[in-house]
Amino acid sequence: MSGGARKLCVVTGSRAEYGLLYWLLKEIQADPKLQLQLIVTGMHLSPQFGLTIKQIEADGFVPDARVEMLLSSDTPVGIAKSMGLGVIGFADAFDRLRPDILVAVSYTHLPAGDISARST
Repeated sequence: MSGGARKLCVVTGSRAEYGLLYWLLKEIQADPKLQLQLIVTGMHLSPQFGLTIKQIEADGFVPDARVEMLLSSDTPVGIAKSMGLGVIGFADAFDRLRPDILVAVSYTHLPAGDISARST
């Protein structure tokens, strides 16, 4: 990275984790050394779940990308198809945004962790 603000890309897909991320988003937004990039996905974009992207925007955040990935099926095949749509959408968003750091909340019971960095 040379000179400019570090690009922190935050992904939110549900009201529950948006609540956890809210103050982090405000802190990133207020820091002149950081550039907030916000990707909104999942339930936030669904009328079935109240289109909570409207609340995100009302809170003063402007999504840099919207990744549509929800299908109205919760079968294993439907979930796999949703994941496929998500992979395509995130690939496009990350290619366009080129974040320096990615922040996402995970609700898995599997032991997992990933911290990685890339040089630019």
